[in-house]
Amino acid sequence: MCHTAVQTHVLSIRGHSNDPGLGDSCPQSTDATAPRVYYRSFQFYGTNMAALLRSLWRSSQAAVFFTRTRNFSSPPLVFSEEVLRAKSKNKPIVALESTIITHGMPYPKNLETALEVEEIIRERGATPATIAILKGQLTIGLTKEQLEYLSQAEGVVKASRRDLAPVAAVGGDGATTVAGTIIAAQLADIPVFVTGGIGGVHREGESTMDVSADLTELGRSNTLVVCSGIKSILDIGRTLEFLETQGVCVCSFGESSEFPAFYTPRSGHRAPHRVPDAGSAARLLRISHTYGLNSGIVIAVPIPKEYAMDEDVIEGAIELALEDAKKKGIRGKEITPFILAAVAAATGGSSLSANIALIKNNAKVGADIAVEFKKLNNVDNFNIEFLKGASPREGDVLVIGGANVDKTYRVIEDNVKLDGSTHPCVTEQCPGGVGRNIAEVLWKLRKGKVRLLTAIGDDSEGRFLLEDVPGMILNGCVVEGGRTPTYAAVLDKAGECRLGLGDMALYDHISKDMVEKHIEVIKQAPMVVLDGNVPKTTMEHVMRVCDRLQKPVFFEPTDTRKAVKPLQYGTLTYASPNLAELKAMANYLNPGPYTNSPDALMEVIELAKRVSSIRNIVVTLSSNGVLLVKNSSQEVHYYPAELVNTIVNVSGAGDCFAGGFIHGILSGSEESVCIAMGYQAAKAALMSRKTVPNDITIDNNTQAKCSKLKFKV
Repeated sequence: MCHTAVQTHVLSIRGHSNDPGLGDSCPQSTDATAPRVYYRSFQFYGTNMAALLRSLWRSSQAAVFFTRTRNFSSPPLVFSEEVLRAKSKNKPIVALESTIITHGMPYPKNLETALEVEEIIRERGATPATIAILKGQLTIGLTKEQLEYLSQAEGVVKASRRDLAPVAAVGGDGATTVAGTIIAAQLADIPVFVTGGIGGVHREGESTMDVSADLTELGRSNTLVVCSGIKSILDIGRTLEFLETQGVCVCSFGESSEFPAFYTPRSGHRAPHRVPDAGSAARLLRISHTYGLNSGIVIAVPIPKEYAMDEDVIEGAIELALEDAKKKGIRGKEITPFILAAVAAATGGSSLSANIALIKNNAKVGADIAVEFKKLNNVDNFNIEFLKGASPREGDVLVIGGANVDKTYRVIEDNVKLDGSTHPCVTEQCPGGVGRNIAEVLWKLRKGKVRLLTAIGDDSEGRFLLEDVPGMILNGCVVEGGRTPTYAAVLDKAGECRLGLGDMALYDHISKDMVEKHIEVIKQAPMVVLDGNVPKTTMEHVMRVCDRLQKPVFFEPTDTRKAVKPLQYGTLTYASPNLAELKAMANYLNPGPYTNSPDALMEVIELAKRVSSIRNIVVTLSSNGVLLVKNSSQEVHYYPAELVNTIVNVSGAGDCFAGGFIHGILSGSEESVCIAMGYQAAKAALMSRKTVPNDITIDNNTQAKCSKLKFKV
């Protein structure tokens, strides 16, 4: 499709349209707007949106947290260079507590163990991030010098939730407990945390009410904690009951369902759940995040058999230490380090050796889980485990949607009068339709590994579509006696769309029966792409089939009326609405009065939260770029559009962006690379006279610039 060349400096991707039946470009019928409407879309977002997004990009890329009642504010975190490198390169990170250094072991064993644990995590492919408060700064990742300082420092506060702010306020030093580390890890967006053992309900806790803050923190975090169970000096049974009340998922790790007791592999209690390996634990964490459970996971790893201690010996030492603590009046947060030290002395140092062995083993398990989780659903990788089972990513993507012939009549006179007069014009024809355009982009990028399920007639226009990309349209899509969908646009001399006409009735023939005839294609497809032209009954059937087969579904709305079609039928993996379509979706699911927010970004996020059945929402903002809202992890990533000097044609930019983005997903690329692929495909479309350019060159190593935010419900 051709439009008069216009000058701009910003890559425009699917703007907002107020015109019924129009979407992102003209002259396509269901996803097209004239250039004038397209540029009005930029004004719709207004200078507030543009200024906000520019300021976001100029700010740091650290996460920003906010609630409904607070403005944006950056958490006071200091990251080590190693952790920052890991974040920038999208590497898995494992959080580590620091109380084990300051209060859990004597010097120099504490330092040696800390360094060895960090090295184990590196060897397993992850980055260690020991957490502490140093001179009032909550620090994520410590240098060797900082670890050495902590290992010998005196007066370091054992910092749980209640202590974090006071220690930071006076510029002091604090060693984070399990609870404190969970808080810091969540602020730093580190989902996996390794420790020796978690706190719990103390013995005689029914009288003393001495219950560790670790338990309540686990009940309100998204963190997976790898440990060797609950410290055996505590009441393990009551602790498990307390964790159940808090909604914490407790799992044993490995072959046994026996819940470990720190120094020993058995406690006499069974874990509620079991995960056999790191991959299973990572899948559990991912699903927990997807459901938005906002409660932690405990992975209880038994101490290696060769280091396990005799249960009677340990229990006897603990009883003696507890009696001694009573006599000396030791209580509260001082009791655990006191008893651990007393047990170590009573066992001739054997318990210390066991403690060191179990934390090293836990580091291996935690690093493996972090690596596996990063593969599944990390913050910058869309290569989630939808490729599991019989769905190789090399299979043919199935696109189900519209294919039509687009015809433009460009009047070459200055004035167009719609009064029956005949005007000289230049006529052009090219293939169109949202589904068809996306399929063609994927055909070029995936070397033919895509199929299009659509409905076309047995007329000259239908033959034109079949011959344009031979083999892309599936057999059985030609409707005998049908009229191939067509869209005609009358453009004035400046390229503005003055009149649009569409004949799309044949799309009703994209039926359930047609889908069932190609069920094997769905079974082998790594992804199914739907556009809004698919009839509702067919869309429902496809989504139910994909849900049963665990196939990811990408939905391109095409316009505000069609955007709501799939929302009542289940979960979508991806959708790419513009703001108007997102509003339509949100109001369909939550009808009622809607008030525009003065904060444009907050408005997008509030709308996206109301459409929680879509895991990843790619909100296209025309020349402002793209906002990616990840409902599963409650994150927002903003990608500003890149500069383009000259635009030849705006027709196919949105469809080409979607095709490039999907190609990135199926290539297993990081999120920023997927966005960059979409931008590159869109840029090629903007600079081509064809809706889908003949040549689309994609650089797999390019990453789109991103500003990351995090939201809380």
